[in-house]
Amino acid sequence: MVVRDLKDGRSVVSLQEDHAELAAQFAAHWGNERFAKLRPYQTMLLATTYHDSGYREWEGNPPMNMEKGRPYAFREEIPGFEPVELAAYAKNIAWVSSQDPYAGLLVSMHRTGLWHGRYNVLAEPAMRSRERSGAVQAVKKELEEKQAETRKALARDHSGFEQELWRNFAALQIFDLLSLYFCCDGFATENSFKEFKITPVGVDYDTADKVELRIVPNGTGAVRMEPYPFDFSPLRVGIRARIVSPIKGKTERACVEAYHKASRQLLQFEIST
Repeated sequence: MVVRDLKDGRSVVSLQEDHAELAAQFAAHWGNERFAKLRPYQTMLLATTYHDSGYREWEGNPPMNMEKGRPYAFREEIPGFEPVELAAYAKNIAWVSSQDPYAGLLVSMHRTGLWHGRYNVLAEPAMRSRERSGAVQAVKKELEEKQAETRKALARDHSGFEQELWRNFAALQIFDLLSLYFCCDGFATENSFKEFKITPVGVDYDTADKVELRIVPNGTGAVRMEPYPFDFSPLRVGIRARIVSPIKGKTERACVEAYHKASRQLLQFEIST
């Protein structure tokens, strides 16, 4: 779950697929006179839309963080989650790959990249470092071996494939971070956002030119981006979320019921030059 806790005790809770759908809205509109449109476009939209899928069974009836009175957030330690997590990754990568091997490769690289500092393509704040279990290390090794095979196959008839692949991998990380920026309490309060930057951001596929993307609060639910990477301004995007209210007597049964009964809202954001 992607969660933003509010000061009044409520929590804004979105599914992983809601988070990914927001990321896909950024991907769909990326590109203008300064920034190259994504290529291959449909592959990148497929990869971004499903880069964090696979959790339907888990999120349909999620375990509760009883201290918070809502489902566990993705950055929290979730008891017994690792086997579920690894199975979800495997299932999702296999499905995306069956639709588009290039998209499946990007989704697989996104997963192993999160275990490896996003392969250092962005100078983001350091991710929390922790010892990976033997099971995670084994899965990472297996996935990276399969990635190498797929990369070799895709590169046979595609000159410049490696450069394009890493440009697209970095773009997927940018869309992932932008979605989290709007959804997580590390970046946002009830009424405004924090200034943030993402760097380095590639400008196009044919040069090594990179820029620092600054995100500046611009009123309630709105930000400015400098330089501006989308096809028109202002760009309005949205994400489906549940507003989970605090309840008395935080039994697990009560928390589960409150989660399922929580009102659904479309949170909307505006991004401008």
